Amino acid sequence: MVKLLRSMIRHYRQIAVLAALLFATALCLALLAARVVHARDFGYIGFAWNLFLAWLPMLCALLAYNLYKPRSRLSWRTLAPRGSAFVVAGCAIVWLLFFPNAPYLLTDILHLAPRPGVPLWYDLILVIAFAWTGSLLGLVSLFLMQMLVSRAAGPLLSWGFALGVLGLSGFGIYLGRFLRWNSWDVLLNPAPLLADILSRLQHPLANWRAFAFSGLFSLVFLSAYLTFAALAHWQWERPATQELRDHS
Repeated sequence: MVKLLRSMIRHYRQIAVLAALLFATALCLALLAARVVHARDFGYIGFAWNLFLAWLPMLCALLAYNLYKPRSRLSWRTLAPRGSAFVVAGCAIVWLLFFPNAPYLLTDILHLAPRPGVPLWYDLILVIAFAWTGSLLGLVSLFLMQMLVSRAAGPLLSWGFALGVLGLSGFGIYLGRFLRWNSWDVLLNPAPLLADILSRLQHPLANWRAFAFSGLFSLVFLSAYLTFAALAHWQWERPATQELRDHS
């Protein structure tokens, strides 16, 4: 019990973030369940699956982040003494593959439309709740992975990593929203997926809408991530008297 309490104290920031994300997820599911019970309409039931897919990169990032921490209770010395590098690499690959599913929830606003039995304002709150929760899952998981890269390769390369991921995720969201590809199609249907990608890369002018959507979406999510990262590194200013005391 004492060891558990010490571990919780050491990881209280992670626990607080996870608790907030779990609360947001529970709220989303409660709103969806109330809608289904009241209207007997399963029109938005797919949001629950999309939210589950958004949690996968979050869990992978959290696992990789803790496995890479040399002094963590969840460190590789405890869980994977001989294959920690492979475990972290596997988590990173799965994370990158499924990461677009988190900000993808923002595009579910396209499903918003008046439907019988439920006020439009309720559906608006429902869509916003899922979109916001998915965005937070994406922001937190990207931040964790960037911190991991920063420890391994330095802050400059970590920002290059973050920008690259955001750019790729914008295109990934385009593939999912408009071409209806899924993350697992990389393994199940690689040839047709690659053909779709290459056809757009080979004819960029004919497919300018794909690149316009991908670029603009990436920029919007980048603006959110920059704000999130700045807040995560926020240090409250100390009173001037305290600073003077420190320098005296």
